[in-house]
Amino acid sequence: MKTNKLVFLMILCFLGGSIFAQSLQDNPDYRKSVELKRASELAFEEGDYQEAKLLAEESQRYSALSDQWIAMMLSRYKANSALRRFEKSLNSANNIDGEKNFPTEYAEAKALYETAYNQFRDESYADSYETSLKGIELLSVVVYIPREGTPLPARYVVRKYNLTKDCLWNIAGYDFVYGNSWDWKLLWEANKDKLPQPSNPRLILPGMVLEIPSKTGETRSGTWDNGTIK
Repeated sequence: MKTNKLVFLMILCFLGGSIFAQSLQDNPDYRKSVELKRASELAFEEGDYQEAKLLAEESQRYSALSDQWIAMMLSRYKANSALRRFEKSLNSANNIDGEKNFPTEYAEAKALYETAYNQFRDESYADSYETSLKGIELLSVVVYIPREGTPLPARYVVRKYNLTKDCLWNIAGYDFVYGNSWDWKLLWEANKDKLPQPSNPRLILPGMVLEIPSKTGETRSGTWDNGTIK
């Protein structure tokens, strides 16, 4: 009557921690299955084998219900995470004039987002997850197209986070960098050696000068420092 091990491996994989896995296991159906199992064992020890058999079968039924609930929660978590990623991608596309420069892809992505949202609301989590992935893939072609004559810096001076919220995610999203926050990894890879902790892209310090590698062959020069390219 043990809970399926594969389910809990999936929990650890998707949710990234044993504490959450334990909280999923601690649900009413699981607790009921444990209670019935103990009662079955007691009945068996007392020689009431028929009662022990009935209790064991009932315990297994509740255990199966528990596994079904856990699987549903995993599916919900995956769908929610994908939907949030989709929303961020859509917002990033909007911030770089995606609707103007990629009208077909943008319109289709907006329709897919509404579908994914409604599927999630209706608890069709697997469908919502797949729809979100399609939308994210569709938006991958939406890139920043700089206006003619717009200077693009080759370096960026990090500002104080408490004033500007500078982080690799936000910096990559600036229109003069990439116009797409999802390109933050380009900045990370190009500046790992400068970071206090190369494996920690979240830790950047004010005053650091980050290199901005060319993404699509665009020409870059100068250093962006608090609104001015020098």
